Amino acid sequence: MLGALLMTAYAPLWCKSYYSFLEGASAPDDLVRRASELNLPALALTDRDGVYGIPAAYVAVRELDEDAHRPKLIIGSQITIDDGTTVTLLAQDREGYANLCRLITRGRLRCEKGSSHVSWREVAEFAPGQIALWGGNESLLVAGVERELEVDRAAGLLGEAFGDRLYGLVARHLAAGEKQVEARLRARAVRHGLPLVASHEVLYHTRARRPLQDVLTGIRHGTPVAEAGRLLKPNDRHGLMGAPVFARVFADDPDVVARTLEVAARCSFSLDELRYRYPAEHMPFGMTTATWLDQLVRRGACDRFGEAAPADLQARIDRELELI
Repeated sequence: MLGALLMTAYAPLWCKSYYSFLEGASAPDDLVRRASELNLPALALTDRDGVYGIPAAYVAVRELDEDAHRPKLIIGSQITIDDGTTVTLLAQDREGYANLCRLITRGRLRCEKGSSHVSWREVAEFAPGQIALWGGNESLLVAGVERELEVDRAAGLLGEAFGDRLYGLVARHLAAGEKQVEARLRARAVRHGLPLVASHEVLYHTRARRPLQDVLTGIRHGTPVAEAGRLLKPNDRHGLMGAPVFARVFADDPDVVARTLEVAARCSFSLDELRYRYPAEHMPFGMTTATWLDQLVRRGACDRFGEAAPADLQARIDRELELI
């Protein structure tokens, strides 16, 4: 039994919670608890263009019962590119986490609230400390000469930036046309020398959430579920899978399943490494930060209200400074 489990073990590397607004249908803690129940060795939370769900997932791992299996939490994000495609990035270490956050911030600041996009060059700029999983979405794999040239340019840029930290992402959801898409992805991986890793897009922790995900999709596109048609996912293959089920999906290529564990092992960053650090300030000679703040506040009060600031204002300043 143990041998069979080890042979089929895998780590889900492309999981979205409801922090991927109107995409994911489960809370981060639901995903963590389900991963624990399935004895999955790791779980990568990769919400779209953000790491908002990571604190909740981190707390959920810590709050698991002592005798419960604790999956390793991998921090990542599915990043939207300005050509309409995406790439999934995973933080290997603290530098990678910082770079992931900087990249997300850059994409968010240039867009309206609720949207984000960056360029392939920006992804390459913030590559240190991160693993890139490239592929998995059909928009990346559209055929055509012009599109192939774009793909080749992106592959060259990513390969130079990430080196052996760049993987081709093979995703299977038993959808129509999927085999043709995967064939193109595999051909491109061979052409660019990319190792392939298996995954599927996890949108909920259990298949029972599929109807809710359909509703979210309808809301996102502004259409009733009954009229959504191909906007909806074609089946319920977007829930967390146990290792034996996942292994059966990729039974023809067990190497890509085993490589999920390789990728997970390369990601060692944990929020445990973060500590609050107050920014270092250069104080006037002989002053602490507290005395310098006190002087600046009282000087500002005098500038605004004159030499004799109202007594109630002075009392308010005293209370606020004591609190700080």
